[in-house]
Formats: sequence, C-alpha cells, structure tokens
Amino acid sequence: MKKQGKNFAAAFMGTALEFYDFALFGLLAPVLSGLFFPKEDPIAALIASYSIFAAGFLIRPLGGVVFGYIGDTFGRKKAMVISIILMMVPTSLIGLLPTYNEIGLLAPIALSLCRLLQGLCAGGEFSGAAIFVIEHAHENRKYFSGSLVTASSVVGMLMASSMAALCALEAVPTWGWRVPFLLSIPIGLVGFYIRKNTEETAAFNDAQRNQREEVQNFVSLFKNNLVPLLITFGIGSFIGVLYYVPFVFMGHYHTLVASLSTSTTLSIITIGLVVYMLCICLAGYTADKIGPQKVMLSIVLATIVLAYPAFWLIKSGHFSFVIQGELILSILAGLFVGPANGLTASLFDVKARCRGVSFSLSLGISLFGGLTPVLLVYVINQTQILMWPAIWMMFGALIAGLSILSSGKAQKVMTLGTKSASSVYVG
Repeated sequence: MKKQGKNFAAAFMGTALEFYDFALFGLLAPVLSGLFFPKEDPIAALIASYSIFAAGFLIRPLGGVVFGYIGDTFGRKKAMVISIILMMVPTSLIGLLPTYNEIGLLAPIALSLCRLLQGLCAGGEFSGAAIFVIEHAHENRKYFSGSLVTASSVVGMLMASSMAALCALEAVPTWGWRVPFLLSIPIGLVGFYIRKNTEETAAFNDAQRNQREEVQNFVSLFKNNLVPLLITFGIGSFIGVLYYVPFVFMGHYHTLVASLSTSTTLSIITIGLVVYMLCICLAGYTADKIGPQKVMLSIVLATIVLAYPAFWLIKSGHFSFVIQGELILSILAGLFVGPANGLTASLFDVKARCRGVSFSLSLGISLFGGLTPVLLVYVINQTQILMWPAIWMMFGALIAGLSILSSGKAQKVMTLGTKSASSVYVG
C-alpha cells in the first residue's frame, strides 16, 4: 500500500507541476508581451504572445507520439521521469531569459523554443501519468484513479492562476514575474525524485516478457487500432470544447455580454474550476460502479439539453445568473472528463496504449480546444449571435456521443484479440 501511494503521488504531483508550467505562460502572456516583443504596438505584441501560447498546443500531438513511444517501448516510469525534467527545464529558463530590450529578436525566439518544448512534454505527460496510475490501480478503482490524475491537473492550473494574481499586485517588483517560473525548479526536482523511486507497472512488465519479435511502428499503430484512435479523438475533441468554452473563452464572453470586471470574471472562472475538479472525481467514482459509458452518455445528452439554457443565463448579464450558467457548464465538463482516462486506456492493448491514447487524445484536445476560442470570437463578431458557444458545445456532444456508443464494442474486440489477460485493462 505504501508503494502504491508513492506511485500515485508521483503521477499526481508531476501532472500538477506540468499543468502549472503550461498554464502559467498563458496567464502571464500580457506581461510577457511587453517584455519579449517590441512595445511600439502593444496589441500586436499581445497577439504574438498568445500565438506562441497556441503553438504549445499544436505540438502536443507530436509530444504524444514521442512520449507514447517511450512509454510503450521503455516503460511508463521512464517516460514520466523524462517528461518532468524536460518540462522543468524550459519553464525555469523562461524565468531567466533576457528581455527584448536586452537581446532584441533573440528574446522572442528563445521564448518560442521554450514554449514548444513545454507543449511537447505536455502532450505525453497527461495520458502517460493516467495510464501509469490506471495500470497500478485495483480493478474496481480504475476510473476513479484515472480521474484523480485529471483533478491534479486542475490543482496545477489553480496554482498557476494564484501565482499570476500575485504577480499582478502593485507591490511586486518589476522582476517578480520571473519567480513563478523559477519555482518549477524545486517542485520539479521533488517530483523527479519521487518518480525516480516508483515501480514500473505489472502490465508493462508482463507485456515485455511476452512480446513478439516484431515492433509496432506508427503506421502499424493506425493499421491495428484505427477504431480506438477515432473513438479517443472524438472523446478528446469534446473534452477540448467542454474545457475551453467555460474556462478560457468565457473570460472574453463575460466581458462581452455582462460587462463584468476582469477580477470578477476570474473569480467566477476559479469557482467553476473548483466545481469542475470535484465533479471529475465524482464521475470517476461513479464510473467504477455503473460503467463509463452510462456516465458519459448521460452528460452528452445533458449537454445537448442544457447548453442553450446555460448560455441564456450567462447572456442575461445578471451576476447570479452568470454564476449559475458557469456552474452548469463546469459540472457538465467535470462529469464527462472524469471517466475519460479509464475509458480511453481500455481501448488499447498495453503495447500500444501510451502511443494510442497520448496521440489521439492530444490531437482532439489540441484541435478543438485550440480552435474553440478563436472560432467563437470570429463567428460572434461576424454574426452578432451570442448563442454560438451553445451550438458549438452541442456539436461537440454529438461527436462524443458517437464515439462513446462505439466504445463498448471496441473494448470487447480488444479483449478478444489479446492473448495475455495480464496485459489488458478492461473497464
């Protein structure tokens, strides 16, 4: 039990750190834009800073491939150890970089390279840590254990938002923005030590002993796992929509329809994140009792029914209604995301699990998550129809619904096609 706790702590702490590092860049983008880009055009500088932030998302699927390969070939533990160090290095370097006034164009170039490395690591970290925990968990706690990894990512984001809020205080010196980035060094070293002393999963060790001569490359991954890849992509797409609508795009939407102050908007989003985190754990626990498909399909249907009313409440501009609308969206997001790690992991054989889940889930989240804020801002500006976010959420729900309906059959096919029962996790 003590070793089990250490294994879980390694995954949870590492995921929290990596999402702290990843989110911190976006939260401090307004500060970074004035330091790493020419100040003649502040708007252009801010857009450039957010573009670098977005680039971190675009490279995440590649990170899923790289760290998925490491996880499937050399072990889940080794992938997690490498990813936490590689995430710590660029994050801490951002805190040490000279600004534009000191080295000119080399400053934004160096910032971009650091961000790309962050995105590469984030693409493999989240799914890799979840698979590590799921394969270590007891059979009747697979979904709850996987949900805790997602919940730990929210802890990291809340840590990042707290540090960003402190940096905004007038009493903080001009160099104070560097401190949150440099804090990743001690946190990362502790996480590295914990992960270095964990045990590899029994599922991976069994697969290594029983593996055949041929090595599955990226082409064979698609050839042998096309349906699971598509299902996982569909689930990831809806996760991207469910997260980026209430917690990223909503910052702009609140200001647009309700004229709320930035501090009020951030407070509402923070409350929503806490509710989201609690619902993730609740959904994972429930999925272990009744199955993931029942939980996730019910949320798909609830999203189709409740998305429009939720945005009607937010669009009203009344503070109490805005909070109610945000809470509805947060609850829907948390209850859907909770069982997702366990379900997607159950679709792949252990020898292809890290690559399959990391790549397809990252691709869905990156495309739909990264696309959501830009698309909605553009469409609303063009049409002046403020209910487009609800329509977009319902569209994402339809994709997810088809994916989840197909997942039960895919689980059975994977189980029947696996020779070693010890190398399979079926939810």
